[in-house]
Amino acid sequence: MYKILVVDDSALMRKLMCDIINSIQGFQAADVCSDGESAYRCLTSNQYDAVTMNMMLPRVSGLEVLKRMKANNIKVSVVAISSTVKEDQDITVEALESGAVEFVLRPYRLAGPDKLTFSQELEKALHVAVGKPYVEASPVNMPKRSVTMVGKMDTLPSAQPSEPKPQAPKVEPPKVDVSGPSKSVAPRPVRTGKYSLIAIASSTGGPQALHTFLPMLPEHVGVPIVVVQHMPKGFTASLADRIDSKAKLTVKEAEPNEILLPDYVYIAPGGRHLQVIENQGKLVARVFDDPPVNNLRPCADVMYQSLESLSIDNILCVVLTGMGADGSKGIASLKTKKKLYVITQSEDTCVVYGMPKATDQMGLSNLSAPITGIANAIVKEIGG
Repeated sequence: MYKILVVDDSALMRKLMCDIINSIQGFQAADVCSDGESAYRCLTSNQYDAVTMNMMLPRVSGLEVLKRMKANNIKVSVVAISSTVKEDQDITVEALESGAVEFVLRPYRLAGPDKLTFSQELEKALHVAVGKPYVEASPVNMPKRSVTMVGKMDTLPSAQPSEPKPQAPKVEPPKVDVSGPSKSVAPRPVRTGKYSLIAIASSTGGPQALHTFLPMLPEHVGVPIVVVQHMPKGFTASLADRIDSKAKLTVKEAEPNEILLPDYVYIAPGGRHLQVIENQGKLVARVFDDPPVNNLRPCADVMYQSLESLSIDNILCVVLTGMGADGSKGIASLKTKKKLYVITQSEDTCVVYGMPKATDQMGLSNLSAPITGIANAIVKEIGG
């Protein structure tokens, strides 16, 4: 039986979460706390398999509890409970970077469809937290191909983590009206290496993974980078801002119809699909609100499949930690039309080895590397 500590300052939310947890086979709501101080005391005196914790707690915040846990080597997986309030979004993104394995949005209503959605998302998150497999889509059967494994101590060209960069005014990337004639913009610098785009997919554990490896990239990679991170509306802006403050590259949330520039990282807006299209030889972001694909929006398969119609030939794909198989189908299709090099995050550094595993098992991955080695792997492969 998995023992769960429930931490929330709302008595109604504590009861709701306890009811949900106790209804899941093999899970038990073992204790409840209404503030961070009492939660930390429980964590130091009792054994739990996971914690569900509101980040906005009285006395001691959920984020502070996470930091205390890390400082004192208390290794219990935390599921952050959040809301769509801007302050909550910022703190939740920081919590994910600080070690929370997943987050779940509080329901608007404690009954009906909102309650059902919350129940389903909480169950998924708890399975992730305790490392118990959750029912997920099976990848398409394809012949296996060898995957080059890179150990944690393998050496690649240096790409060290950077110090926080000075906050200077950023020049807004140009946009193009894709419904009519293109606006006049400066041409993108000629790419001297063999790749024209880097496309990244990530989900559960992705914020921490992105926060780890993107700042390790050098200030010049020579191509745009697009990222699909499974997150709801509002959270990706905070994620982009936090990574941008540490990265040498410029990291931002993608905007509709903006031209994709070299040395920029564009994160798909939460709750919206992202495609890469072409307008007069320029790569352009298409951000839109079509229905979810495989219950995902944004969806990495949607992004990867959009690359098939581009005039560029060589694309570097990266698949990071995440539940399910998103990205593998899109990469498989893309590989029949383009020259790809695919890097997957190694199992030992994934919060959930789902998306990389699907890509590996379909024979699509050229290289499997720990999260701290992915930046170096990109630097080595993309060349100059």
